[in-house]
Amino acid sequence: MLRYAANRGKLFQTRIGISFCAALLLAVILGPVWPTAVFLAYVSIDGAETWFLLDLPKRMDAGISLARARVISAIYATLTSLCICAFAVIPVFGADAFQGGQSLIAELFFAICAILGPALAASLDYRYNALAGIMRLAVFSALPVGLMALTIFSGRARTVDVELLLAGLLGYFMAQIWFLILAQRRHRNVRRALRSQALQRQALEDAYMRLFDQKQEARRLAMIAEHANDGVMLIDGEGRIHWVNDGFTRMTGFSFDELVGGNAGEILNSSKTDPAALREIEEGRAAGKAFRTELINRRKDGKDIWIETNQVPVFDEAGRVEIYISVERDVTAAKSHEKQLQEARLAAEEGARTKEEFLATMSHEFRTPMNGVIGMAQMLLATDLSEDQRLYTDTILSSSRALLALINDVLDLSRMTAAGVSLHKVEFDLHACIRDTTLLMSRQAADKGLMLEMVIEEDVPEWVIGDDRRLRQILINLVGNALKFTSNGGVEIRVSATTGVGTLSLSVAVRDSGIGIAEDKLDHIFERFSQADTAISRRYGGTGLGLSISRGLARAMGGDISVASRLGEGSCFTLCIDLEPVCKADQRSHIPQDHPEPVELTGLAGLKLLVAEDNRVNRLLISKFLADTPLQLYFATDGAEAEALAHRYRPQVILMDMSMPEVNGLEATQAIRRLDIPQPYIAALTANVDDTSRQACLDAGMDAFLSKPLSRQELLTLLIRFSESVRESESS
Repeated sequence: MLRYAANRGKLFQTRIGISFCAALLLAVILGPVWPTAVFLAYVSIDGAETWFLLDLPKRMDAGISLARARVISAIYATLTSLCICAFAVIPVFGADAFQGGQSLIAELFFAICAILGPALAASLDYRYNALAGIMRLAVFSALPVGLMALTIFSGRARTVDVELLLAGLLGYFMAQIWFLILAQRRHRNVRRALRSQALQRQALEDAYMRLFDQKQEARRLAMIAEHANDGVMLIDGEGRIHWVNDGFTRMTGFSFDELVGGNAGEILNSSKTDPAALREIEEGRAAGKAFRTELINRRKDGKDIWIETNQVPVFDEAGRVEIYISVERDVTAAKSHEKQLQEARLAAEEGARTKEEFLATMSHEFRTPMNGVIGMAQMLLATDLSEDQRLYTDTILSSSRALLALINDVLDLSRMTAAGVSLHKVEFDLHACIRDTTLLMSRQAADKGLMLEMVIEEDVPEWVIGDDRRLRQILINLVGNALKFTSNGGVEIRVSATTGVGTLSLSVAVRDSGIGIAEDKLDHIFERFSQADTAISRRYGGTGLGLSISRGLARAMGGDISVASRLGEGSCFTLCIDLEPVCKADQRSHIPQDHPEPVELTGLAGLKLLVAEDNRVNRLLISKFLADTPLQLYFATDGAEAEALAHRYRPQVILMDMSMPEVNGLEATQAIRRLDIPQPYIAALTANVDDTSRQACLDAGMDAFLSKPLSRQELLTLLIRFSESVRESESS
């Protein structure tokens, strides 16, 4: 269509010139009126068509459809064809042929000849715009037929004239049809030839571009191979070198001539080259596959270097290995760095081990005197004291407990930083764990006149699998913080759970009506040694470690702690952790052994207790704790004496300190377990509260674990439980 528009635009002046000449000739012969009128009409219509066709590309870009453009061009073609026919019939009607009866042969043949040229041109237009071509051919075909019919039906034409007119009309149509067929056939042949030439040209261009790309690729590969920092070597299956690049000569120190033609192994292998690496190379070449290995090579100056070699086979047309492309890289620095990293890792592991030992030692050294301070303060409170003396004792006890809490936080934080958090999963009563924590904190709430409420939703299972000790530690921190920063109102603990397939998502929300936290401080309260405001530390105390440790524990348990708070409106800390549900068939109904029902101290009558403790204050404290109990008490100052007294007195229960001179508690326990005596219950009595020490005690054969500072109630509870077990075993 665009080609049709372009051709019509190019020939506009030619068409106007021809029509002007025709009009001028007719005006001279027949007068100026009708030729001038037809000429002006033709110029107007052809000008409008030409303007439309020349503007067609812009119109199509603007959105005109191709079908609409074809219809408009066909209308213009019809109108211009009618104008041409008007030129052709002016002589016919201007000769008054139908009035006088004279012959019309000349005028009719003039009309046919006048439209023959435009009709043949319409056959050419049919190639590009079929609709416009058809309209032109229809008009040019209708004119001679109409004139012929008008002549015959007028009754004044002679028979000879009619025969001549029919012959001329037949010749006109045959010429038009023949020219149309010829034009279309030639058009198809030309298009086929052009398409074939275009395809051949495109094929040649593609082949040229492929050849050009291959040439460029080969050139680039050659440049890469020649100028690469890595060494590149072409080597055959027998190890003979065919070519090396400059990088290879720089890496090995040998020149190109010294390498090419020689055997790579004989030139480069060192006495330190690993035979296993050489066997790997031989096996790779024998298999005809690409392989990679590392080995030691020798430079020309005698220096050994580590080489990483990547060898890829190149096959010939028969599928045989023609040559190997070997890319060599000097990895000596990387090997040295790897060795340094290995040494650094060992040093870091040794440092972590040393730190763990230091933490264990510090824990013991801190807790041993704290055991004496807290224990003696508890014993002092049990005596008859004046009001001032009781105040002083309470102050000593509360300050000691605050110092102990700080020591625990620092040690927990150090262990989490050094070696992460170790969890010990056991079956435990979740409801009892939360109730016990609430009961433990209720005294603190009562002292401040606060309400402490606990709500456990119905869908929370009773028995679960997890680390109950870590859960208690987190809850104590969260509830303790809530009570610390609340002066009026109270604290609510709400527990909910979502059970999945084999998982239990526990959510514990601790909501208080305290001072709240500013929104711009919420992101910092979980940082170490950080509190929402420096004035808080001065007013309420604390180090800012509790929340940091609690979040670390929560994340180790597969969860996290989030906070929502507004200044002056209280806070809500939400703990979310993952636990494992216990099948209903496996749930237990008995009370856990760690919380036995209280019994009278008379149940300790006849019980033999051996305490192995090297610290005099701790021995004195235990003797004071057990002064009013009806049991037999023996003391040993080291592990060897504990073994001897156990063999002599056959005690049913032994409290064994872990850290004692000469023979420690672990060694003494193992020795006692080997004695041919009724085996006693042995409980660790130690200031080392880390998980490693706890596991070491259990592995040595101990039955329980008591940490310092020691509580009198905790000690009596343990002895009562062991006493009941002793009586049950004796009765059976």
